[in-house]
Amino acid sequence: MDFINSLGALALATRLKRLSDKLGQDVSRVYKEQNLDFESRWFLVMALLEKKGTLSVVEISDSLKLSHPAIVQFTAQMHERGLIVSVYDQFDARKRLISLSDEGKQLMTKLKPLLAIIKEQNEAWLSEAGSDFLALISRLEDSLGFKSMYERVTGAINQE
Repeated sequence: MDFINSLGALALATRLKRLSDKLGQDVSRVYKEQNLDFESRWFLVMALLEKKGTLSVVEISDSLKLSHPAIVQFTAQMHERGLIVSVYDQFDARKRLISLSDEGKQLMTKLKPLLAIIKEQNEAWLSEAGSDFLALISRLEDSLGFKSMYERVTGAINQE
């Protein structure tokens, strides 16, 4: 028996995190076995920088809807690995502008065939589940954007 599953909706966040962790670990393992020095957690930042060019940490955070500290952590790791370059904005020394390095661009080129396979396999896996999981996630995200879980819980507490 899986204790977390037995908690039902009470453990929703934990189940989603567990699923996310498993997918990330599996994909990172594939990268390693393909001799690619790359972590799955960097993908979104790399893909965004490839598409948009140079962005600030705040712009990356806003675009991906991830926390500022998470982006700072990812970009520090990516900088250490040589995948990005960063410079301070000439007009605002507090603002760091980040872009892919030549090595980062080359890695993205190497990743493209593998990313196509990952996308194809994700789509097949989701199809096997027999529901439009991505649409459901979008609806759930929109719903929390309208009214956060914090607001929902505290509102219920205050009604008592």
